[in-house]
Amino acid sequence: MEMSLLYNNIESKRNHTIDLLKAIFCMCMILVHFPFKGALGTVFSTIGICGVIFFFLVSGYSAYNQDDTIACQNLMRRFKRNLKITLIVLAIYAVLIPIEQLVTGQFDSFLSYFKNPWLFPRIIFLGDFSVIKADPLWFMPALLYAYLIFYLLHKYHKMKYAYYFLPALLLLRIGVEIYVNTTNADWHISTNVLVGALPIMLLGHYIACKKDAFFKTPIYITISLFIITTALTFVTVFVRVSNIDIAQIFKIWSMTELFLISLRFPGKEERTIFEIIGRKYSLYIYLFHFLIGVIFVCDVLYAFKAPDWVYGYILPIMALILGTLIPIGLYDLNHHIKNKRKIRSCKEITVL
Repeated sequence: MEMSLLYNNIESKRNHTIDLLKAIFCMCMILVHFPFKGALGTVFSTIGICGVIFFFLVSGYSAYNQDDTIACQNLMRRFKRNLKITLIVLAIYAVLIPIEQLVTGQFDSFLSYFKNPWLFPRIIFLGDFSVIKADPLWFMPALLYAYLIFYLLHKYHKMKYAYYFLPALLLLRIGVEIYVNTTNADWHISTNVLVGALPIMLLGHYIACKKDAFFKTPIYITISLFIITTALTFVTVFVRVSNIDIAQIFKIWSMTELFLISLRFPGKEERTIFEIIGRKYSLYIYLFHFLIGVIFVCDVLYAFKAPDWVYGYILPIMALILGTLIPIGLYDLNHHIKNKRKIRSCKEITVL
């Protein structure tokens, strides 16, 4: 998920349509974890879940470069940057959530997690951060592992052979998602790099490699396929045959078509606040929205003994507002501090 500044790796040009979609998807992702009650909640949750696919497509696409040496440099730079961000954010969760658990009288329940011998293997291999209420952050380890795999493939000039495994990897993802969503199995088995990230990122990488071939398809066909597959996504979400969830097929298909449309219509200039949110703030919203929702919304409502209907209607709105505004403030504060440090460093160099 390159949810930070995204540049078209091939054209060295900003894609404003992708920025807009990033904002929409990251805000709907908040409503996945703090959903509205009923059908409205299902609609927004479905959009947010589709957004995860879209972000992986963007990450795979932007990781592409014809030159293996340059590709390795870019991938290692992205890996180091995202590893640093991930460790910092996890440390923040690891400090604040135990305090939250202590204040709310659930610290014994928190300590019980550490009795599980599989706790740390699950954290490392499945991105299971439920112990610190950071489940949404599974995306980051999956992304990091995928970057390392791409790095090795480029380093040893084997990237083109990886494309042969793309159909099998997509089928694996679809099969595991169907199993998890149909049987209510542990959803973490679908969030590891092999299932959750690699198939979609490899698809995005393949689109970048074969971009001209994809663009030969008339745009009206791409748009028509997007409309049809999106409709089928919601139909299969709401209507299951024999309780089997096949929506994953159409989620991947529809997001692929939407991604291709966004590449065809990148936009010429930044026009809306959503594009600014997508460009500057979407990563911070993704990283911090769950922590904010738990501490500043759920715990407050629980403390005031809010009635059940509040959780189904007011909580999502509050989580959406605070989960967007507070990360924006955190980003601007961090950016301001960095700028002050740069100015101070420049002054010191000038004095010397």
